[in-house]
Amino acid sequence: MTAPRSQGYVLLEIIIALTVFAIVATGLAGLLHSSLDSANLLRRQASIRRGLEAILLEARQKPKREEMALTYRDEALGMEFKSDLEEVKWINRTGQPVRGLYLLSAVASDFRRPQPAHDRAEVYVYRP
Repeated sequence: MTAPRSQGYVLLEIIIALTVFAIVATGLAGLLHSSLDSANLLRRQASIRRGLEAILLEARQKPKREEMALTYRDEALGMEFKSDLEEVKWINRTGQPVRGLYLLSAVASDFRRPQPAHDRAEVYVYRP
């Protein structure tokens, strides 16, 4: 009796299966790494937005216009938040200038980078 010829290919089939498995596992690991990077970036952007909203809210609650210019530095996030107030020159329907209308803006700067990235948020404030 002779042995069937298909038994000689078992080692080759195992090597091919392991190669396919290694390629798939490497692809999945790369996909996991990129999705974690994206999640971290989204988390950082959400923290920056919350910081901008917080400094705008705090500045709006100040009773005097001079007190609305604030600066806050978040060491853990690596960002510096600044608020600034400027008067808006606006004319109403009757042609009269509107007094007491201001643009309150907040800027977030990344102080850990040589070329800091800036994010900005603005809100109008009416203080007659």
